[in-house]
Amino acid sequence: MTQEQAIAQFDSAVYKYAHQWYRYPSIRQDFDLEDLAQIGRIYILKALEEYDPDAGMTLSTYIITRIRWGLNTSLRSHMPRAKRETLHFSIDDMNEKQSDRWHPTTEPEHDSFDDMIEGLSPARRWIMEMRFVDDLTLAQIGEKVHRSHEWVRQIINNTLDTLEV
Repeated sequence: MTQEQAIAQFDSAVYKYAHQWYRYPSIRQDFDLEDLAQIGRIYILKALEEYDPDAGMTLSTYIITRIRWGLNTSLRSHMPRAKRETLHFSIDDMNEKQSDRWHPTTEPEHDSFDDMIEGLSPARRWIMEMRFVDDLTLAQIGEKVHRSHEWVRQIINNTLDTLEV
């Protein structure tokens, strides 16, 4: 998949997660929605570079996870306001030296998906594996666990928040 194809395919996910952050007034005063989308797009490109098919996760799942992780960690960072105001979020300006100058950590905390979910309960681990390894839809997972797709979505989002992905 080329960079342009990935950005086109996952741009709706970028805006979904950007909107989730943009609803907070403190974020809105410091960032435009398009700035947040650019951060998400940068993480699409990073995901394409770093994807390892042997890690047990599909490419689409990995990209979505990296978008969410990137926005979460970028916007939760404890950076002085003056420093944030001087930053530029442009894919065109991105290069090896400055791609993550605004981000304190560039590496995920876990080496693999299995390491990341190791501390979860067996039930949550099973749900996460069905979603991110088997690539099942929320409805399909709901059928297997005899719950609604909304319940599954809430469990997955809660678990991702707990893992700070």
